[in-house]
Amino acid sequence: MAQRAGLRDLYLVFFHSPFFRNEERVARAARELGLPLRFVTVKREFLRLPKRDGGGFPCGVCRRTLLERAGRLLRRRRFDLLVTGEVVGQAGLSAEDLQRLDEAVGLEGRVLRPLSAKLLPPTWAEAEGFLEREALWDLHADGSLKVRLAHLAPRLGLSPKLGGRLCLLSDPVFAQRCRELGADGNVVFTANFVQLLEFPHLFRLPHGAVLAVATGPAEQVRLQELFLPEDVRLYIPLPGSPLGLLRGPWAKLSPEVRDWIVELAAQKLLALGGFEAGRPWTVCFRTEEAEETRRLRVSPQALREGPSPVN
Repeated sequence: MAQRAGLRDLYLVFFHSPFFRNEERVARAARELGLPLRFVTVKREFLRLPKRDGGGFPCGVCRRTLLERAGRLLRRRRFDLLVTGEVVGQAGLSAEDLQRLDEAVGLEGRVLRPLSAKLLPPTWAEAEGFLEREALWDLHADGSLKVRLAHLAPRLGLSPKLGGRLCLLSDPVFAQRCRELGADGNVVFTANFVQLLEFPHLFRLPHGAVLAVATGPAEQVRLQELFLPEDVRLYIPLPGSPLGLLRGPWAKLSPEVRDWIVELAAQKLLALGGFEAGRPWTVCFRTEEAEETRRLRVSPQALREGPSPVN
């Protein structure tokens, strides 16, 4: 769309982030367009997103972070415009919100959003006649957006079903988990930890501890790859039982508190496995760096009911 409006010498940028997926699909699309593509990592900035104040989590702080990094590249390479696929109203960001965002990162009048350009003030390139504003669109993230995109895609030679980058933060449950755990000063976000947040069964325990439970074979294979040396492995010595990964700031905790947290985790593991309440069961546990496996006898703990994504 930017090319049809008159923009030339386009340079594509894809941001690496622990929250983004489908990089191969984006790279393939760039090759088909015949345009140069650069991969830029924003891992460090994005791992701080859940703890960043203001701007509206997740989309507000995410977009500001991306615009800041893209703006640095724009100035360093002396590019004229920054082009994004944002749509007015998406993630609750109005036209005014997008304008304020551009001003906050020093890009006022230099961000072209072709899908919604007619709903926004013209960029300097449109105002000076370098771009044809009539070739741009006026999409708004309302109930008709998907229908209009489906009509637009064939005109651009695209498949309406072809997706681009997948953002984990677009999942409300995942975003809520990040928000809740980001408020805990004891929780450290890493790329490995972000993958733990994708597991359906995740429990927030006292003192910044987190328990991820894999209930099926496929989940257990995924979880096996995420254990760190200081993590606690919990399992029930019976076929088909769930596997638990318990992570916490162990160096800050006394042995008594650590044992108490392990017991809480064991109770939840039993409950998820459907073990009978009111009687004790054996749960095995050890840290990944330890050779000795320990056992404890505990009863299942009733799981908290309700819609909270982090139990």
